[in-house]
Amino acid sequence: MPDTAVFFSQRLTFTSHADFPSNAASDSRTGAIDAYLFNSNTIESEQITALAKQYLHPHEQVIFAKRKQLQAKQEYLASRFIIKTYASEHLGYDFDALCVLFDDKDTCLNVYHHDEIISLRCCISHSHGQVLIALVSTKNMSTTNQATIPAIKLGVDLEWISTKRSLAKVAKHYYHAQELQACLAQIEDDVEDSTNAEEIAKAVHAMAWYRIWTLKEALAKAIKQPIAKLLRDNVFESCQPLNVYSGCYEVANKEHGKAFDLSIISDIELTDNANIHINILTASLDQDFRKVK
Repeated sequence: MPDTAVFFSQRLTFTSHADFPSNAASDSRTGAIDAYLFNSNTIESEQITALAKQYLHPHEQVIFAKRKQLQAKQEYLASRFIIKTYASEHLGYDFDALCVLFDDKDTCLNVYHHDEIISLRCCISHSHGQVLIALVSTKNMSTTNQATIPAIKLGVDLEWISTKRSLAKVAKHYYHAQELQACLAQIEDDVEDSTNAEEIAKAVHAMAWYRIWTLKEALAKAIKQPIAKLLRDNVFESCQPLNVYSGCYEVANKEHGKAFDLSIISDIELTDNANIHINILTASLDQDFRKVK
């Protein structure tokens, strides 16, 4: 059985930025993973229609119109804006000519510029308004066919950790025996010699189950397989040839805090083997951030 400690360790670091991707990333390094986290709940409902008209391509507006729930509209708008701002600022594309569409056949997001796919891999996930986006510039990366984009494996998942909802029943039915064993080991390690064992055990219990889930979801996106096919597989073994970066992020608000579990899985190996930095974007979408080339 693979050493499972790395899968439960904090391999993500978080840094807040009062702007959007124009300054959050230092450069557009080919083959590096740039990740962003944005709270789309900050987009006011009164802004939605105007912002969609301002930032969304006509093809995107057709899909956007099918979103009925406010949160779905907020998440869609935020994800497309961030991806296109990144492509404009770091790769030099005309913002208004960019369009982000999901390819049902290839089961991935593609970024188009004047209907041509650009050299940018992206993967998104959202939960309770939080939007996670991972981007990899494939410009200048070698391929056997120069007209194609390198087949990079990239998957992300973001899940709100609910301590009220138990995943134990789901886990017993769908998790691999070694995954269950690893979750129980996490609980035993964290509550040992604790004066508040019951409360800590409950929190760690939820975090452990959700970590397995985000790993499975991110893996499914990375290898382009339906999550249903991976539920019973041992995610630790499946991830062995890949690079896994996971962590927890806590959001504080006036009422109470929310914790989210994040996993990023890719076949890209970071040269310094460091944590992946998550750029938390804190600016609002109430001004025009576009810089049309």
